[in-house]
Amino acid sequence: MTPMAENAAPAVVWLRPEQAPLLSAALAEAGFEPIAAGCATPEQTGAAAGAMGVTPIDDLRSAMQSVECDLILLADAGPFGTDSDGTDASAVFEAHKRGVCIATLEPVPDSALGVRSGRWLEPIKGIVPLECIRIVPLPQRASAFLDAAEVLEAFGHIRSAAIELWSTPAETTLSAGLFGALDLTRWLFGEPETIDAAIVGPDHGGGVHSLPGESLRGLTGDATLTLRYADGRAAGVFVSDRAGRWNRTATLLGPAGRLRVFDDGFEWLDPEGKKVDSSRSTPTRGTPVSHSVEALSDALKRLAPGRSPTEGPVDHTAVLAIAQAALLSARTGHAESPGTIQRMLRVG
Repeated sequence: MTPMAENAAPAVVWLRPEQAPLLSAALAEAGFEPIAAGCATPEQTGAAAGAMGVTPIDDLRSAMQSVECDLILLADAGPFGTDSDGTDASAVFEAHKRGVCIATLEPVPDSALGVRSGRWLEPIKGIVPLECIRIVPLPQRASAFLDAAEVLEAFGHIRSAAIELWSTPAETTLSAGLFGALDLTRWLFGEPETIDAAIVGPDHGGGVHSLPGESLRGLTGDATLTLRYADGRAAGVFVSDRAGRWNRTATLLGPAGRLRVFDDGFEWLDPEGKKVDSSRSTPTRGTPVSHSVEALSDALKRLAPGRSPTEGPVDHTAVLAIAQAALLSARTGHAESPGTIQRMLRVG
């Protein structure tokens, strides 16, 4: 084991072995030093810890309650967050009480119904466990969108949008991509009236194909979604964790023209195609950092010790209700309403 870098904040990582290169680079960029690692698949724990060069751990809940660290990063949450007795929610609260930040690449819990059944919204000593989890890296909280805030305001009304999130399985999952894309569309447009979705597995070659379940966990492949809103606006979403390379793009159309926001900047064209404004970041070092490392490290920097969060927690329940409607649509082949899911949550 190598000694911790000076001023580095200790972190525990829960991952699949193939995620180690991304996580090692992003944590280092953000000022964190991994000290222990584990895996949701017990037989891969040694490989996961070895890939990170740290001590293996085999009990995530125990780590949340006792390991001295500043961050616990769930790159692959596995079954964590799917319990029905509140044990996982309590573990997150215990970590929060000790000053440990819990960050996750995938939504935890992984369904709107799971939020209720896992007691994630029941306060423990005045603290709501769900509000102690930070999902990273969300597109709408990326530097590109934050830097383009004034431009977005100047652009004005958005009548339609195309959201594209591409990655490889080692960078993120389809589950994480869908949550991030739906969080972004909700931020831009509000709650959709209906959503029409299709999910295609990576091994699809015609004939019989499997349908998604009722939660986001374990999804892989490609997803296409059409979101329609009560006022006539619409958004199209295309997400894949089998797309060869990380890219996140939002194309917004409105009376002011076309505004595209990329991982590293934006471009605004007026209705005649003339450039109104644009900005693209340039590397400050000799070796450029990949967009996936940059996105994750940027999000993790905001969680570093001594940093005060500038944004509140995500509305998990609202985004998960939209996601659950999308999963239902992919199973039925028809447009479904997130409002139906919300009503189920209120009645149940």
